[in-house]
Amino acid sequence: MASEEFPFEQGDDVLVRAREHGTHGTIVAKFTAECKAITERPGPRSAIARFDLPFGTMNSVTISPFEGEFEVVDDVE
Repeated sequence: MASEEFPFEQGDDVLVRAREHGTHGTIVAKFTAECKAITERPGPRSAIARFDLPFGTMNSVTISPFEGEFEVVDDVE
């Protein structure tokens, strides 16, 4: 599924840079992962993208478009 709010689609490998204050401020997390799902939410709420985390104890994370920066990459190492 594609979304107009994200520069990628489900199944794309994405470099995610989560920043302290959304799209500005200090980078607090940076990882590369495959987008597992993009969910459109009703009303004025933003869509969310789900990524499996390559580290830590959490299995996945959901991120809104304003919570970070996203860049499609060719492959995940």
